[in-house]
Amino acid sequence: MENEKIVVMQKKSILLMCIICLIFSCGFMIWLVFTLETKSGGALTEQLFSTPVGVAAGKVLFAVCAVVCLYAAVILTKRFINPKPLIIADESGLTDNSSDIGFVPWRDVKRIYMVIMKHNKLIQVELECPEKYLYRLSGLSRKAAGLNIKMGYQAISFSLNGTGNNPDKFLTELIKLWERNR
Repeated sequence: MENEKIVVMQKKSILLMCIICLIFSCGFMIWLVFTLETKSGGALTEQLFSTPVGVAAGKVLFAVCAVVCLYAAVILTKRFINPKPLIIADESGLTDNSSDIGFVPWRDVKRIYMVIMKHNKLIQVELECPEKYLYRLSGLSRKAAGLNIKMGYQAISFSLNGTGNNPDKFLTELIKLWERNR
């Protein structure tokens, strides 16, 4: 299709994010083992972790952070090995693989616009009935999308950072495609 728009993450961006996640995961584990066990970390650390409850809370917090970073590294490694497009837009609709919502026909799109959050341009796709698509998401992803909606963002919200695409140009092309085919 000549009007098809595909957004794919650049492999170097995926690799860089994966390395950062692994560094953070290792850092959390090292901090967890050495700082809490040897109690070397300065006055504030000693005050926070001077009680058994503080030590347990610190261990749980840093263990969870390490696991989350490791999980992100695994997901990014999968994307590096088997990259699939984040967004595919064609005459029939929009396929959102970035959040796993999947295919959305243009007739279900109410509006497409951009918001800027801390110098990051996010393309928002407002759906006529977002609940119709949220069921497709896993439990954690559904809760994250629900929080986005409560904060005023849309269920389909994506950034083009790490893709090499110009957000303003992509938004213009996406709106033209939507207006032509809705």
